[in-house]
Order: sequence, then structure tokens, then C-alpha cells
Amino acid sequence: MKKILTLVSTVICILAAPQITHAVTSGISAQTAAGSKIVGTVTASSGLNFRKTADTTSAVIATIPKNIQVDVISKNASNWYNVMYNGQTGWVLGSYITIKTVAVTIPATGVSRSDSNESVDNSQNPPGISKVVGTVTASSSLNLRQAAGTTSAVLAAIPKNTQVDVISKNASNWYNVIYNGQTGWVSGSYLTVKTVAVTTPAAEVSRSGRDVLVDDALALVGAPYVFGGTSRSGFDCSGYTQYVFNGSGISLPRTASEQYKVGSSVSREQLQSGDLVFFSTYAPGVSHVGIYIGGGRFVAASNSGVIISSLDERYYSSCYLGARRVEQQKNIE
Repeated sequence: MKKILTLVSTVICILAAPQITHAVTSGISAQTAAGSKIVGTVTASSGLNFRKTADTTSAVIATIPKNIQVDVISKNASNWYNVMYNGQTGWVLGSYITIKTVAVTIPATGVSRSDSNESVDNSQNPPGISKVVGTVTASSSLNLRQAAGTTSAVLAAIPKNTQVDVISKNASNWYNVIYNGQTGWVSGSYLTVKTVAVTTPAAEVSRSGRDVLVDDALALVGAPYVFGGTSRSGFDCSGYTQYVFNGSGISLPRTASEQYKVGSSVSREQLQSGDLVFFSTYAPGVSHVGIYIGGGRFVAASNSGVIISSLDERYYSSCYLGARRVEQQKNIE
């Protein structure tokens, strides 16, 4: 009977994810100074998608190979990191990078930042980390250019008194900076540079048990659908939720209908990331389950594989049954 229930709990779903927070860069001072910066090393076995925005549906700018190190600019509440790779800024999912703080020593001459890979255990890093900023002093605005030279294409006009993050400086007094998410070059003749303290480095943003569970759920997006599947080689809907929750130390029953009986009921208005959401699809009663990830979206194993869908889609809004909250670190027999 249980085997029949196992095979009966399947269905359909789609994809998406979130974005934004604290800035971090390298350190320069008027004298020779030892600063620090936050870097991330890619751990994804086949490379990590470098995206335009913090969303799994966003355009892929490039694929960053495994073990490549990138400079971290910021991190958002959904564990996406804004990073710099090959002179471009974009977003990567934090589940596939290892974060650390590295020492940076930059001489007063303004030579570009060191690319030293000397690692420092971030857990031992003091709460104050420095970064270099520049304030535009041009009477009207300062051109942000694609390359360091007055003949290079203008990317944007930076208004007077605007502050930008400084990445490096070349021997010709041009600064590589970040402005409105773009990297480019500005003439140092119209920029006042100083070092400021950053009290909350990106690497220190804490992650709750729910964040970890959702990260684990999203890491499986794209896994194939297998009727009755319960492993990375293929999932059905309840096999997928059981697998993800098990990774957080929570044991769920095998079928969607049984999972609907655990935890506590949650109204749609009170949904939180990590809650289980249930649907009545091809048959009366509970026949489909997914994991809520915030923003009205959920991730689940469907006939198309593990994908992210919206609760507001006509199909899902019409067959939505309810949600259950299963407390973290609690085994359900």
C-alpha cells in the first residue's frame, strides 16, 4: 500500500531565486598600508554560472571554472554574492564558493592591488575591514570609461560628490572603480581617494537553518524527474522534499499525503522560506509537494525535473491546498 502511495505522489513545477547587501573591497592609505579584501573560490565541479542579477533565471555572463578566485563586493540575504570576475561584476550563488579574507598590501604610489592568495581565516578576522572609496570632484560630472584613457568609450557620467568603490590605480593616475554595479575607469585628477572602515564584511553575514535548507533545495535545480526517485540521479516530488529535509537533519515521511500531516499548518500570508507547500493536482487530496523559497515561489520536482514555480501561476493557485512548517533539527517519525 505504501509503495502505491509512493508512486502516486508526483506532478509539475518551474524555477527562480533572490538578491543584495554589504560592500567590501581592498585597502589603500596615504602611506604603505596593509588592508584586506574578501575573496571567493569556486567549488562547483563543472564551473559556476556568473549571472547578471541574483536570480537563477538571470542571463549567464560567463561560467567561472572550479578553483578560480573572485573578488567579493557584497552578499544579499538569499546567499547570492556580487563578485568581480575578469573585470566584470555579476552574481554567483554562495552554495558553490568558499569565502575567506586575504591580506592586500598596496604601496602609496597607487599601483594596482595585489592579487596575493595568502589566506587568512575569516573567523579570526577583526570586525573592522577597510575599503577604498573615491569621491568625484569634477564640477559637473566625471566620465566612467571602459578603459583607462580619454579616447575610451563612456559608460556613464558620475555626478559630482558621488562616492565610488576603488578597485585599483594605474601608473597614469587612472582608477578602476565600481559605480552602480559597473566597473570602469576614471581620471584620478577628479577623484579624492580615502580609506574607510567596513564594519560588516560580506563573509560574516549569518545563515539560518532555513537559509541552508533553501540553498540545498536550489542546488538541486535541474536534477531529472524519476517516478519514485529519491536520489540525485532523479526525484519525484515527495522524494525530493524528503531528500532536502534529510540534509538538514529532518526526517520526513515518504509520500506527499503523509508529509501533509507533519509540522504545523501555515497560512499563505505567513509563509516563510523552507515551508512545505502542497497541491491537489491530478487527483483529489494531496498529490504534489514543494519547498517555499520566498517571493511567492517554490521549488519542486516535476515532470520537467527540479524547477522553480510561482504560487501565483493559474495552475498552482487553483490547486493549492496549504502549507506546513516543520521545525528545524526535529525528527519526524
